[in-house]
Amino acid sequence: MRRVAYRKNAVKVALLYPSTYAVAMSSAVFHMLYFKLQDAGFYVERFTADRGPRGVEDGTPLKEFDYVVATVHYELDYINIVKMFLKAGIPTRASLRGKPRLVLGGPPVTANPEPMAEFADAVVLGELEPNWELLVEYMATGEEVEGLYYPRRGAYPVEIRHAGDLTWLDYRRIPEPEAAFSISVELARGCLYSCLFCMESYISKPYRPRDWEAVLREAAELYGKYGVRPALISLTANAHTHFKDLLREAVKRGIPLSLPSLRAELLDDESLELIAEVGQRTVTIAPETSERLRKALGKDIGDEDVLRVARKAAELGLKIKLYMMVGVPCEREDDIEAARRLVAEVKKTGATLYLSVNPLVPKPQTPLQYHPMASLDYLKRAIEEMRRAPHDQFSYYDPLLAVAQAAIALGGREAARLIEGAALSNSHRVYWRRLLRAGELDYVFKPRVEPLPWSHVRGFYAPSQLRKMYEAFLEATCS
Repeated sequence: MRRVAYRKNAVKVALLYPSTYAVAMSSAVFHMLYFKLQDAGFYVERFTADRGPRGVEDGTPLKEFDYVVATVHYELDYINIVKMFLKAGIPTRASLRGKPRLVLGGPPVTANPEPMAEFADAVVLGELEPNWELLVEYMATGEEVEGLYYPRRGAYPVEIRHAGDLTWLDYRRIPEPEAAFSISVELARGCLYSCLFCMESYISKPYRPRDWEAVLREAAELYGKYGVRPALISLTANAHTHFKDLLREAVKRGIPLSLPSLRAELLDDESLELIAEVGQRTVTIAPETSERLRKALGKDIGDEDVLRVARKAAELGLKIKLYMMVGVPCEREDDIEAARRLVAEVKKTGATLYLSVNPLVPKPQTPLQYHPMASLDYLKRAIEEMRRAPHDQFSYYDPLLAVAQAAIALGGREAARLIEGAALSNSHRVYWRRLLRAGELDYVFKPRVEPLPWSHVRGFYAPSQLRKMYEAFLEATCS
């Protein structure tokens, strides 16, 4: 399509992804917004954290735009938004800024918009489709439209909005051969399960599978156009009723596919054979922790399910990637030992094993929002214990960054000071360590009670329901 030309009277929108250009180009919603905003008549240029405060298309300075629309998927990327404004010479706080107005969307701001409330003029809570007309009207007129969240009004009740009709999805792509991007095709929205730690599951309910034949048509079209293997995106891809039908047809038509983390208990031998036939080289599953804790967290997956998948994967020549967590509430030494034994048994199957260990970060809108995070020292020790399990490759998420992520995710408007401080610091690690030593992050390690900073955000579950789930978990695991 032709881009909307720069005109003096055009409403100018800076589309910002606050991470690297490669990550931005792997985001389906970033591409979708680029085209949909132009369809609506806005002049659009893209911005990413690593390319600085001038547009990718024409080099227009950020400060010349009327709106900055930022889609965020990771709390520490809030820092990059503020840093971008500082580099552009734009006041970071909304109360001190005329333009550009900052509009935010994405899972973390949906769950808790308050850490960015001092910076944002408007927040889109929930999915894009039911908010689209509101967003367009707001930016076209400059007037507040009911349905979006406007932090300047204070913390008032607001609902997370979900799409009922997923036929609106737009998979046009920005054709830039120099960008190493993946092509995502959405298989389902939401999740059938309610794992107590998974924020995206709680804020994207109910589960809405898409028509599998429509998904395959989109994947075939995109593969034919770009020659890049499409990735099927879903919180639980193999929970789709027609998961195997889709793979069978993809094999017949020679369409390679990439698949995200899958639930082990839903993977039978035929599924794994089809996964290998569509060109996937690694099977990713997330046992998370010991079987005792795993089942209490909502993952009804036995160790034998994991081992069965690993044995078949090894037979097919597939690599295995395991995601494990430490710092789970009520975790004991024998849970770490049980998780380590499971990893060792998986390695015995002969499959190449990639082990990733990550601290649990309590998140808003989940039952574990009430639980203290494990201490930094404990997380370091637990990760080192897991590292002792046999593996071919090992990675982990830095516990210090996990604490910083929790500090932002669980914060209220006072978290603006933390975000701004990080944006101004020369070393994020030094900055977060200093705050940790000063006790300014202590709230992360303490229990939380209502009202929470995000209590005014109404999700699929009421706080009373989340509290009951949390208390049931504690009773089952800690007593």
